[in-house]
Amino acid sequence: MKNIRLIINPRAGRGKAARLGADIATYLTRHGFDCEAHITNDRGHATELAAAAAGEGAECVAIAGGDGSVLETVNGLMRAGGATPLAVLPVGTGNDFAKMLDAHDWQTVCDRLASGHTRPMDVGECNGLYFANGVGIGFDAKIARVANGIRWLRGKAVYGVALARTLVFQHGNPEVRITTDEGSMVLRSTMLAAANGRVYGGSFRIAPGASIGDGMLDVIFAEDFSRTRILGLVPAVLRGRHLDLPGVHFLRSRELLVESELPLPVHADGELLEHGTERLHIRLHPGALQVID
Repeated sequence: MKNIRLIINPRAGRGKAARLGADIATYLTRHGFDCEAHITNDRGHATELAAAAAGEGAECVAIAGGDGSVLETVNGLMRAGGATPLAVLPVGTGNDFAKMLDAHDWQTVCDRLASGHTRPMDVGECNGLYFANGVGIGFDAKIARVANGIRWLRGKAVYGVALARTLVFQHGNPEVRITTDEGSMVLRSTMLAAANGRVYGGSFRIAPGASIGDGMLDVIFAEDFSRTRILGLVPAVLRGRHLDLPGVHFLRSRELLVESELPLPVHADGELLEHGTERLHIRLHPGALQVID
């Protein structure tokens, strides 16, 4: 594996990817790779670049960015047929999906590229949008929306402020119908997650037992929680100890349908769907991509 197409999202990590992009390209070249680097210039550009790279015969597409960049790249590779392997260079803010690969720094991933070793990864799909890590519906999507608007803080503090603002100003639990491989139920739901990976939101261990290669989505949902109960839920999720709490449900499913009479706030890999929707069809494509491991 020598022909590498490097995609750099200069906005990832609050500009960290822009500062490191040249270093990454130089590192790959010095280690014997034929590396062609491209910088994204707008939302969705990584999807176009990844699809083009696959179509032009790149042996691997490496994305230097965060979870949003991985989301776009996965969409490009899947739309191109899914035959081109993916390398995730974690230079974003949360890097949640990279944690599933034990990819803690970009140099380690570049070194792994030399071996060419890959493993299959499952890819999720929500209403036609592919995702790597997971989909969140309800309260956590509201937090993501608020957090995206906070520019004066960095790191975990962003999510703390977003949580407080969401509790005060945006609390409300719609009635939803949830249909899984096991059947259907109707309830008022605080939040629902369909997880391929274990962690999202930077530190929230939403699905502590999830695997990107088991062919199943981990589905977690909480019933109609008050503000007080949500405050108790959050630290439990941070520790990954929420699945045994009263009112929290867990199951595994290959497909999931979520329906509501009201538009639902939704994020995929931390990226908000621009418009709320009343019907979400979520499914898993087992082993759909190869990822550098």
